Amino acid sequence: MPRVMLLVTDLNRGGAPLRIARMARRLPSAGFEPVVGCLAGPGPLAAELERDGIVTFTCGARHRLDVSAIGRLAAAIRRHHPDIVHATLFHANIAARLVAKADRSMPVITASATIEVERPLHRLGEMLTSGWSDWHTVNSAGVADQVCHEFGWSRDRVVVVPNPVDLDEIDAVAPIDRAPAGIPVDRPMLLWAGRMDPVKRVDFLLDVLDRVRLRRAFTLVLCGDGPLRLRIEQRIAGLAWSRDIRLLGWRTDVVAWMKAADLVLLPSRSEGSPNVVLEAMAAGCCVLASDIAPCRELIEPGVSGALAPSGDLLMWAAAVEGLLADREGRERLARAGRGRVAARHRWVDTLGPITELYRRALDAFPLNKKT
Repeated sequence: MPRVMLLVTDLNRGGAPLRIARMARRLPSAGFEPVVGCLAGPGPLAAELERDGIVTFTCGARHRLDVSAIGRLAAAIRRHHPDIVHATLFHANIAARLVAKADRSMPVITASATIEVERPLHRLGEMLTSGWSDWHTVNSAGVADQVCHEFGWSRDRVVVVPNPVDLDEIDAVAPIDRAPAGIPVDRPMLLWAGRMDPVKRVDFLLDVLDRVRLRRAFTLVLCGDGPLRLRIEQRIAGLAWSRDIRLLGWRTDVVAWMKAADLVLLPSRSEGSPNVVLEAMAAGCCVLASDIAPCRELIEPGVSGALAPSGDLLMWAAAVEGLLADREGRERLARAGRGRVAARHRWVDTLGPITELYRRALDAFPLNKKT
C-alpha cells in the first residue's frame, strides 16, 4: 500500500488540522497508508490519531522561524520512507519544499486553503518556492485562479479538491438549548464563527449590526479567538447593546450553535472555501456571506443562501434586516443550502480528486520541476 505523509503546521484543533486528521482516517479505504506529521510539538489530534492506529510524528518547532524543524522533518522522511509528501498551510509547504529540493526521490504536493491577503511575506514565500512542488491542491476554483496568477503555477499542476463535510457527523449533533445557555428565545440569534484576524472583518460586522440594532432586536453570538480578540472585546464594551452579545471564545461545539442560530454571518474580505459556510449550510442554517468568488462557488444567492457586497455597510445592513424579517425565506434558503452541500461536498467528493492525484503522482514521478 503506498504511503502518504500528510504534513501540516500543527495538530491542534482547527480547520486544516481537523480536515487532515479526518482524511487520514479515510485514506486506508482508498488504498493509501497515511503518516501524519506536524512542524510544531504534539497537539491533541496527534494522540487521537495514534489511538486510531495512525502513525504520527512532530518536528518540535518552538517558533515560526525554528529552522531546526527542517532537519527533523528530513529525518522523519528518511525514517518513514513515504511514497508521497502532501503538505498543507504555508509553513508546512515551505518546509516540505526545502526538504524536497535536496531529495527528489518522491513527489511533493503542497496546498493552499486561501490567499493570505493580510500576509504579504507568506505570499512572497509561496511565489519564490512554488517551483519546488510537483503539484498544488486548492479548495476552490477561485483559489486555483489566484495561485496560477500570483505564484506562476500552470493550471495542469493545480488540482481543486472541495472541502468536505461529514453530514452524518453533523446530523448527530443536537442544537444547543438557548434558554439554559442564556440566549433569549423570543428574538433571533445571529452567529459568527472563525479566527479573529483582520481578514475576517469582525469590526465591520459590529458596525453593520449596530445599524440594524436601531430597528430590530437580536442576540449576537461570536465563536472564535485570535489576535484581534482584545480589540473586539473593547469595541463590544462600547456598544449600547453589548448585553446582547455573547463572546464565547474558541468552541468545539460550533455546529450545535449553528443549529440553534437563525442566521450565520461571514463578512470576510478574503476566503478560500470557508468551512463555516459549508458547516452552517449542512447544519440547516441560513447563511449571509460576502460576495467574493469563493463564497459564490458555495452559495447561489437567493436560492441556497444570501450574498452582500464585500465591505458595503449599507448593503450588508439591508441584507441582514431583510433576512430577519423573512423567516420563511430563511428556512427556504437553509433547506436549499443543505441540499447543495449534500450534493457537492461529501467526503467522496474530496477523496476522489485526492486519490486520483496520488495515483497520477506515483505513475508519473520522477517529474522535472515546474518551470
